[in-house]
Amino acid sequence: MEEGTPQQSWQPQNEQEPFQQTTGPAELPSVTWSASEFISHQKASTWYLGLGVGAAILTVLIFAITRNILSALVVAGACIVIGIFAARQPETKLYEINEDGVKVGDRFFPYNIFKSFSILDEGGISCLWLRPLKRFMPTVTMYYAPEDEERIVLMLENFLPEEDRQLDVVERISRRIRF
Repeated sequence: MEEGTPQQSWQPQNEQEPFQQTTGPAELPSVTWSASEFISHQKASTWYLGLGVGAAILTVLIFAITRNILSALVVAGACIVIGIFAARQPETKLYEINEDGVKVGDRFFPYNIFKSFSILDEGGISCLWLRPLKRFMPTVTMYYAPEDEERIVLMLENFLPEEDRQLDVVERISRRIRF
């Protein structure tokens, strides 16, 4: 180097050394809560009586149209199963949403199996619907307290898009008959 020429040196502009690895993004806190797995409507004996009368009429009608006893028995069996499910009481489940996915009770669902999420208001109670990518996979439904909604939505927005969703015909009918 010649005399009189200033020597140049590179200095980092911040206090960190160049090429120093920094930690990744801060971990997102998980959101946990417990709630009933579904809304249970009290059903009087007249509800079950109406189901039984409707099942009998439908069974006779199916037999009259098809002249097949097996078809009529399948319809009667399906109505019995509906009655059993209608009498079932909900369990309280523990729900968790974290950066890896969603946990409902003991079952874990990673985000990559869902297309989107929706918030539905069901009268004073809201619920979260996770829409699956697979056509025949059931929707994951989670009920929560109104004060938890903001935390839940803020967490899910990091991983899934929110989608407006309305109840379809079957869901509206089941709510109308208080199933």
